[in-house]
Amino acid sequence: MESLFNQFRTLVSLPENVKTLSVSEQQAILNRHEPFFRLRFAEQPKGIKASEWFEREFPAVVQDYADSIEAKLPFAVPIWQKVFNAILLTSLVGQRVVFDRVLQLTLDDLYLTIGEDHRVASIEVSSATPFFALESGNENAMQVESEQALDEKLAQVITTLSEPLVPLYKKQKVSPKVFWGNALYACDLAFSKLAYQPLANDMVELDVQAASKWQQNLFNAVTPKGGELNAVKKVTFNGFQKLYVRRETCCLKYKIEGKEKCSTCNLHDSEIQENIMRNKLLSAIA
Repeated sequence: MESLFNQFRTLVSLPENVKTLSVSEQQAILNRHEPFFRLRFAEQPKGIKASEWFEREFPAVVQDYADSIEAKLPFAVPIWQKVFNAILLTSLVGQRVVFDRVLQLTLDDLYLTIGEDHRVASIEVSSATPFFALESGNENAMQVESEQALDEKLAQVITTLSEPLVPLYKKQKVSPKVFWGNALYACDLAFSKLAYQPLANDMVELDVQAASKWQQNLFNAVTPKGGELNAVKKVTFNGFQKLYVRRETCCLKYKIEGKEKCSTCNLHDSEIQENIMRNKLLSAIA
């Protein structure tokens, strides 16, 4: 997988001392590259511990969110979940892909702040968070012996962060399949956000088949048949390429008044979806 990840690393401006950086410094690099990578690090994280918040506050807050957008819970809660996932899981995978590091996190390590719109405004973790890495050149590093071992740790962390939430979401009428489809989609967004700009084919030829195979193996280790829930794809036009993630589940956003189906949704025929993405690429390079 090193050759695959190196393709994405060439897209990010990395300093020569990249292997000696702290996780907070690395996250700052991801955020400068694409602000979508917005997990925060702090010496003293602010907010409510996620493990406590989900047990005490989650039902009332998602109900408030559903009321605010005048939608039923089964349609509103998956949209609420997408923000939490995007802040946390996209950055988690981004750290793995770009820096060969996997943060050792549980729900006890996350601190949430909720915004006025009743959705997660920020997630903070300690800047001293330990992490798994291929090298032990940092005091917070726990060395593993191989890329495969690092991916096994990543799968374990994603499961540890997500599995306890499945029954809580189920009580809010979100099925496990929709829950995992949302969570693993956010993981795959690391690829499309690293390659957020149209890329010239003669600059780098992104191997989406290798990316899809990697995520399939990873997600199957996270949850049974997890690798079937998303796929990394790309379209090309006039010497340029654009990455996107095709979902094999639906977040049900289109059920909310005034909303349309996501461009990545499986409710679009794959050929129609390719045309949608190709038109986006055409607009970006025009």
